[in-house]
Amino acid sequence: MIKSPCVRICALNESGICVGCGMCIRDLRTWRSTDDQTRQNIVRDSRDRLKRMQNMRDEDFLHDDEK
Repeated sequence: MIKSPCVRICALNESGICVGCGMCIRDLRTWRSTDDQTRQNIVRDSRDRLKRMQNMRDEDFLHDDEK
């Protein structure tokens, strides 16, 4: 069984991505009824989304003094 990436910090950003776990709305809706291979893909994609969101926040933070 594949563990859900959910960390119980559930809030969607303007793109429909959970800021806590990185799952998109489609992932959230299908998690319970999908197979382990798809769950592995969801976990991988969610992790990648979180990294991209963190990188964007870091970039904004670094450039705040330029604004």
